This record gives sequence, structure tokens and C-alpha cells, in this order.
Amino acid sequence: MAETTSGAGGSAGDPVLAALDQAAAAHRARESEWRAHQTATEEALREAQAALEAEEAEWTAARARLEADLAMERAQAERHRHRAECLERALREIHGALFSGDVYALILRACLTITQASRGVYVTSAAGSDRLRVRAAMGMTGMELGDASPTIAALCRQVLESGETLVSNDGRPAGIPAPGKGEQFRNFVAAPVVLMSDLHGVIIAGDRQSGEFDHQDVDSLLAVGDQAAVAVRNRRLERELQKAYLSTVSMLADAMEAKDPSTHGHCEMASRYARMVAERMELPSHEMAVVCYSALLHDVGKIGVSDGVLNKPGPLLPEEVELVRAHVRVGHDLLITVPALGPVADVVLHHHEWYDGSGYPDGLTGEKIPLAARIVSAVDAYCAMMTRRSYKEAYSADHARAELERCSGTQFDPTVVQVLLEVLDDPRAEDQDEDYDAECGLLPSFVPLTERGELAGITFG
Repeated sequence: MAETTSGAGGSAGDPVLAALDQAAAAHRARESEWRAHQTATEEALREAQAALEAEEAEWTAARARLEADLAMERAQAERHRHRAECLERALREIHGALFSGDVYALILRACLTITQASRGVYVTSAAGSDRLRVRAAMGMTGMELGDASPTIAALCRQVLESGETLVSNDGRPAGIPAPGKGEQFRNFVAAPVVLMSDLHGVIIAGDRQSGEFDHQDVDSLLAVGDQAAVAVRNRRLERELQKAYLSTVSMLADAMEAKDPSTHGHCEMASRYARMVAERMELPSHEMAVVCYSALLHDVGKIGVSDGVLNKPGPLLPEEVELVRAHVRVGHDLLITVPALGPVADVVLHHHEWYDGSGYPDGLTGEKIPLAARIVSAVDAYCAMMTRRSYKEAYSADHARAELERCSGTQFDPTVVQVLLEVLDDPRAEDQDEDYDAECGLLPSFVPLTERGELAGITFG
């Protein structure tokens, strides 16, 4: 009987064992392949994760840069907004100061505000002359208005000769003499002011509160400088126009006093008292001017009344009374033809109205009578009582004051009478000089537009 063989090679003749061996080998091959695939997949995942983290870091950095840029843009926009607001406010003040205030100081203050400078000077150059004058100075210790110092003059001449803006962020421009006390700038910008195509002056803004001056500061300074030139030119024209109107007023007053010699000095005294009453009643400056000029010209209509009636020593006939009363309409019609005297003409028309309504020409009562006319009415009556006329002697001061009080509430506004009596007790009521034209101030036609609200809502570009 044959013996059975066992061991490693025993499966060769066993088909079942051979199949199991093949299956095990295939499993091992697939396991090895799976492990290799898993390793490759894990490596790919790690690479993808690293790439994702790198992209996320780049995105985070990009977002941070964008936020920084946006913050810078917002800061820049806020700065532009602030500059625009400052410039608009400054231009309103500059153009509103054509008839009052110091235009040069306002211009300089605007330049310092817009450029964030701490100190500055406004220097003008006279046409055809080398003379340079300091018109305004802020923060400049010891500097006075008048001729510019050698340092400031040399700096301004550099700008005037080149016609270009000079910027120095180290405060040491070449060719400039050593600065005097209070004239050394840490940094500065100096811009020319052009007037009527000619260089008119220089604005210097120095010691910026933070940082250095840049091109935007230069642009802002030039913008203010352009408006400054317009303001200065308009102020010159305004002065010429005002002088022409004042000459007209003086001519009318002189003509009236020449017509009635007994009124010499009466109108000057009336205008002085009327101005002081209006001032004590705290009327706006342009309304005080109307009161003052109305008192000065209240009797100008008497030019149309004959000398015989004006200078008649005795009582007037009813017809003559009507002729004299007509002087208010004559005066109104005469003054209304001068544009700047329109408000004055209305007061002249009504300065003989009585508080109780028994006056002329329209029989107005109480507060229906313009306040300026009520003031002129009381002042005119007092001055007339204090003046010698062809039909009467001058009253004493006590007698005239007593008449004012007696007629308070009937002929005169009681409030106006009370204020006038207070004015008469004021030592300043006495004539202080011979120039009464300048004391009346500015007529409404010269009042800044900003004070009347006509610039509301306008944006300067």
C-alpha cells in the first residue's frame, strides 16, 4: 500500500488548497495595491490642505490689505470733506466781509484752517513799488502790521518773481536771510495771490499741526488765494461805490441846509441822536444806518418849498401849512430815485406820523409807523425845539425834554422817548468831530449777502 506525502508541496495535488493559495496571493496583492493607493490619497489630501491653507492665508492678507486701503480711502475722503467744509465756510466769511470786518485776517485764517497750519502771514505788494506790507499775521510773535521784515520780504519776493507756490518741509529755503524772532518756520507753504492778472501779494502758512505740507495743501491755498483776490478787488469797488453814495447824501443835505439857513447843524445833530437811539435799542447795523441817514435827510423835501414860506416869521396860512406838509412826499420822491436810499425814502415819507394816528401823510398809528420813522420823529422834534427858527426862539434843554415827555404816547412812541432821554444824558451825544457822513455806517444795499441770508444753500466750487 502506497504512503501519503505531506508538507509544503502537499497542496500541489489538491485542487482546493491550490485555489486557496491563489486567493490568498491575490488578496495580498490587492491589499498592497490598496495601501499604496491610500498613501497616495493621503499625500494628495495633505497637498490639497496645504494649498487650501496657503490660499486662505493669501485671501486673509488680501482682505487685510483691502481693509487698510478702504480705511485709508475713508480717511482721505473725510479729509477732503473737512477741507471742502472749511473752504466753503471760509469763502462765505471772506465774501461776507466785503463791507465789514478785516478781509485780510479772514483770508489768512481760512488758509491756516484748511492747511492745518499753526501760524501765517498775509503780505501785499503795491503796484509799481517794491514795498511789501504785512496786512494780517497770526501766531507770529512780535510781528506788527506794516512793512515786512527782511526775512518775510525775501521769501515773498521769491514767490512774486517766480509766480509759483513755494513749499518747504524743512523750513530752510535757499537765499533767505536769517529769520528774526518768531519768524522761523518748521515747515511752510507760500502761495501767490493774483489780482486783476497782476501779482497782488503772498499768503504764507507755516508749522503744520501734523505731518508735512502736500500738493492738496497747495491746491487749497491757491483756491483761497483766488477767492481772496476777488474779495479784495470787490472791497475796493465797494469803497468807491460807497463814497459815491455818501457824496450824494452830503450833496442833498448841503442843498437842503442852503435852502433853509435856520436848519444849519440841525440835520447833523438829528442824525447823531438818531444813530445813538437806534444803537441803544440794539437795532441791526444796517437798520441803524437807515435811521441815521433818514435823520440826516428827513427835511430834504423842503427844497420844493418856497423860501417865503420856510422863513415866514409868523403863523402859516392853511394853504402854506399844506405846502410845508408836502415836503415829506417831495423828499420821498427825490430819494427813491437813488437805489441805495430806497429804505431812507420810506422813513422820510412817514417821519411826521403821530403815534396816536393824527399825523401825516397817511395817519398811521402805533407800530404801523416804521420804527425808524418813530425814532426820527422824536429826534427831529427835539432838535427843532433846540434850534432857533424864524417863528420862534430856541427852547432850553429842560423845556424840550419836558415837551418830549408830555407828548409821549400821543405824538411820539413812549419807548423811543425814554431811550432818547437816556441818550441825551450820555456825554457821547455831544458832537465829537466834523465828519458826520462816516458815523452813519452802511446802507442796506451794502450789507453782506450772508447777513441777509441770500447765500443760504449756495456751494462754492
